[in-house]
Amino acid sequence: MFRRILFALTLIMLASSPARADPFWANLERISEPFMTAPHDLTLTPDGRYLVVADMGNDRVLLLDPDQLSIEAIIGEGTLSFPHDVVFDAQGRLLVADSGNDRIVIYELEDTHARIIDIIDGLDSPEGIAVGPQGRLYIAATMEDRVVRIRDGQVEASADSALGMALARPHDIEIRQDATGLSIIATDPGNHRLVVFDQDLRPKFEISTWDPTFSEPKYIAHDERGRLYVADQYNNVIRVFSPTAAPIGRFAETHVKLPEGILVSKDRAWVSDTERGRVLLYRLGEIH
Repeated sequence: MFRRILFALTLIMLASSPARADPFWANLERISEPFMTAPHDLTLTPDGRYLVVADMGNDRVLLLDPDQLSIEAIIGEGTLSFPHDVVFDAQGRLLVADSGNDRIVIYELEDTHARIIDIIDGLDSPEGIAVGPQGRLYIAATMEDRVVRIRDGQVEASADSALGMALARPHDIEIRQDATGLSIIATDPGNHRLVVFDQDLRPKFEISTWDPTFSEPKYIAHDERGRLYVADQYNNVIRVFSPTAAPIGRFAETHVKLPEGILVSKDRAWVSDTERGRVLLYRLGEIH
């Protein structure tokens, strides 16, 4: 009799307990028209007014309305070649990885009007840019199979291998500041991993996964809570990791094909649906 009562109580407790769920969710809110060819990286202007997208296959950079995903302006037509990364520095200048021209182009923006104010030459197909402190730039020089740190146009530090393995086509590079100091995170798609360096480009550890393994991770982003978002290109998904690099979620896997761009700001994420030539907007949240 006691066992029957205990069994019944257990069923009641299970029935009344909330269902377990993933701690992270993403809802698709809008899809742009397919007016791009192989869109890559994305960023927001410092005032949040425009979404900046590297429209790589059309040799240009687009300014989109971040909510409606409509074109507001075009930058770089006739001067850029296969642009990959777009990022703003502390002065509000737009830096574009002009990969086909082997250079970084720096623009001054006034609303939708852009003017070239500087160019950094000397790298073979730079595809990723991160702006560090004291005017330093961290760049993924993809065709050189290395990442470099540049200041005043000069290479200060360089890494072409990490943790016993040569880098293979490093694609994106991002900076994370936390209690342990400055970390430089680079995607290493040829080795299906991410590599974390210190500020002098000494390797610290790698981020990889087995559920499934990365398949050429390309661009990465952080949110305000330190979570890491990875455009896992050939797995056709955006993967989400905690600040300690534990996997906590994924999204876009039924919506995108060969994604190469990811941007997160507060509770929104923009994803480059690279194969289909469009951008997707998601609303992010978590289940408590």
